[in-house]
Amino acid sequence: MTKRPLKMEAVHCGVCHSDDWRPFAKGKDYEYHTSDDEFNMVECTSCSNVYLNPRPVKDELSTIYPPNYYAYNYDSSINALALKAKDFLDTRKIHSWLSHVSNPKTVRFLDVGCGNGRYLKMLHKLGVPKENLFGVEMSEEAIAGLNQEGYRGYYGRIEDVFEKLPKGSFDLIVILQVLEHVEDPSVVVKQLGQLLAPGGVLIVETPNTKSLDVAIFRQSYWGGYHFPRHWNLFSKETLTRMASESHLKVKEFNFLPAHTFWIFSFQHMIAERTKSAWLKEFFNPFQNVVLLSLATGFDIVRAKVGFATSNIQLVATKP
Repeated sequence: MTKRPLKMEAVHCGVCHSDDWRPFAKGKDYEYHTSDDEFNMVECTSCSNVYLNPRPVKDELSTIYPPNYYAYNYDSSINALALKAKDFLDTRKIHSWLSHVSNPKTVRFLDVGCGNGRYLKMLHKLGVPKENLFGVEMSEEAIAGLNQEGYRGYYGRIEDVFEKLPKGSFDLIVILQVLEHVEDPSVVVKQLGQLLAPGGVLIVETPNTKSLDVAIFRQSYWGGYHFPRHWNLFSKETLTRMASESHLKVKEFNFLPAHTFWIFSFQHMIAERTKSAWLKEFFNPFQNVVLLSLATGFDIVRAKVGFATSNIQLVATKP
């Protein structure tokens, strides 16, 4: 069935706001098929930010983020065994976050793009009071549920709820696989800097455009494009630039496993070329535990020996 074209708009670079760009990649919505459109990624000639141009207008958000979008159905969309492994890895991740703050038990924490509140609930189990745990999410149902449980949930985009959040009060803010979805990431990083207390820590996880899988699948199929939902894609250089312009000090960069990007890249290529529904389902990163384990192990080893993966973590502090 042919789907209607999305309403699109031309945009400028989300990092330096330049209008000078060169073609980078093109592809389709291989994952959710919300439209039949072909989308273009371009590279800013001034700062090397990679961004979707043109991109869907904001009125199309409910179309490109359908009800079955994985972030809204996290627990049911992921294989039970993979979910247990993720629980273990995420517990370690949270402890690594808390290592950056002076008093983990009383930390004031904000998760931008909190989904179903997974990390808020894990932190509460570690002893953090619910009234110190804030989350922002575009799912009204998820936020209603979190507020009912006693957490501090805010429905909408971070840009829309920024004025409602307490400025200069957070010890730790995480924005995980979200910055690439926003229309003006430089503005969002500035807002997050304003929300941090002095000495507070911002942790960003986002796709990295300078890695092996990008080089292999750059033309169209790289899983990190996530057409048409990833609007800006970064590197160490562009993340450093945004942190600096937001008066934040870069503490460290880390490279994390990007297992889903590897698997989605193969899925997109194979499914598009063969039109095989069976092969597409086989290369499902949320269900194929064997492929997930192999891709995770491969990236862990690569990161250990000094290679960049396509999942980059920025840790920055507010002086």
